[in-house]
Amino acid sequence: MKKFEDLMSVKNEIENISASQAKGKLDDPNVQFIDVRDKESFEKGTIGNAIHLDRAFLEFYLAEGSPLENNFFKENLDKEYIVFCGVGGQGALSTKTMKDMGIKNVKNITGGISEWKKLKK
Repeated sequence: MKKFEDLMSVKNEIENISASQAKGKLDDPNVQFIDVRDKESFEKGTIGNAIHLDRAFLEFYLAEGSPLENNFFKENLDKEYIVFCGVGGQGALSTKTMKDMGIKNVKNITGGISEWKKLKK
């Protein structure tokens, strides 16, 4: 069975940015934040204009021809996507998935929304 540290080595295969770097992009119209936490967490609060794409269904949202396909990505090929979760793990895995499925400009917030919340203090 694969070890957790091996699973999380995907962080070396994706682009990661800090919460403070992400905050600097919050008002950029060419940047879209993507919250991959569960619906309940998303509804309790998110970052800026983030759209919710539950990690559990991510491949279905991105796969061409899927009944859950989200056309947002086809219609916004030039956007920069910033992915986040609670503490960074699901965000890293989601960023890798998005990259593997053809999303070109995608980054993960290291530490997720928990790091983001520290900036507000």
